[in-house]
Amino acid sequence: MPMNKQTSCDNEFDPNSLSFEQAQQRIQQHVTTLTGIRCVSIREALGRVLADDVCSPINVPPFINSAMDGYAIHASDIPASGDTTLKVIGKSFAGGPFNGTVQTGECVRIMTGAVVPEGADTIIMQEHAEVAGDCIKIGSEHKKGQNVRHPGDDFSAGDIIIKAGERLSPAKLGLLASVGVTEFNVVRTPVVAFFSTGDELKGVGKTLQPGDIYDSNRYILFGMLQKMGVQCLDMGVIPDIKQQIEQTLKDAAKIADVVITSGGASVGEADYIKEILDEIGEVNFWKIAMKPGKPLAFGKINDALFFGLPGNPVSAMVTFYQFVQPSIKLLEGEIADNTVTLTARCLSKLKKRPGRKDFQRGLLKTDENNALVVDTTGIQGSHMLSSMSKANCFIVLAADAGDIEAGTEVEVQPFSDLI
Repeated sequence: MPMNKQTSCDNEFDPNSLSFEQAQQRIQQHVTTLTGIRCVSIREALGRVLADDVCSPINVPPFINSAMDGYAIHASDIPASGDTTLKVIGKSFAGGPFNGTVQTGECVRIMTGAVVPEGADTIIMQEHAEVAGDCIKIGSEHKKGQNVRHPGDDFSAGDIIIKAGERLSPAKLGLLASVGVTEFNVVRTPVVAFFSTGDELKGVGKTLQPGDIYDSNRYILFGMLQKMGVQCLDMGVIPDIKQQIEQTLKDAAKIADVVITSGGASVGEADYIKEILDEIGEVNFWKIAMKPGKPLAFGKINDALFFGLPGNPVSAMVTFYQFVQPSIKLLEGEIADNTVTLTARCLSKLKKRPGRKDFQRGLLKTDENNALVVDTTGIQGSHMLSSMSKANCFIVLAADAGDIEAGTEVEVQPFSDLI
């Protein structure tokens, strides 16, 4: 009787595998933005995604002010040639404007950000003025209107300053504060439940028996999810008992927007995820032409998105980074794609067989000429967390690529601060 062979994860070519790009596209097509919004104060908003456009209620800057420390003059006093002397009649400080009008032959000492006084339209940098008692001497090299900021130069009242779907950075919070906006609507924080499956997995602090290993994946997922600012629900380690896994999935889907498992998404006898999800959810089970991270389950359990990640820790991290992270951002309504790729010269030879898109772990740096170079972090086994802990980027090798010789230019995807 002929044997029914399963395609191994070691096989580079698998006709039943989706390309990496196909998997990305299919997942993105099934993710819709959360509908819940919350009004928050500016101090609660860091890292949140705006639900509505924010318009400025004022012009910025709100008044004519100086871009430099120097002297406010009227442009008609700039000499056509040679020098001219102007009398200093007062001072204008930020928060302490000069009360009066600048006449011909006069000037006012002014600080950066201070109101340009009536009658003045040009600022002379203090370095370009020669001070002599209560007068200054200036030359003919100046131009009308220099170093003056006008109302609305940055933006005007009514302009959209931050769009819905933008994630709020410290700079954006500063922008909102600068126009006096302190409360606004953000998309509610997603709730993500996660657990590991496997009889061999033990929690940190437990005694290992022969064949046991410590569960690192839950700590990896917790850290990556915390970095994203979502609400995390750690549901522990679930043994390879179908009824327990099924009940945990059902419980998780009732309370979470996203459910993530690691392990049990392969073809082993005790890998129940696919079987269970065929019964309780709408789930696609895929083999993806990528390395590491070939097996991936994606779909929905009731209204919750589901991701079944591989059990090997590096595979779990790579698939989270490439598929789960962008999906959670889409769930929050974030419009920006912050994925950055660079080109760098590879310092070492990389082993690669054609067939799968490869995400090797690398260390990106600059050489003595300040050019970008990247080196491997060592052995690239999907179970070897040391390769990931040393890395600051993925070296992305195309599916059809073979071995990469030292000195070759390669595509590099720097980690965000997620990993």
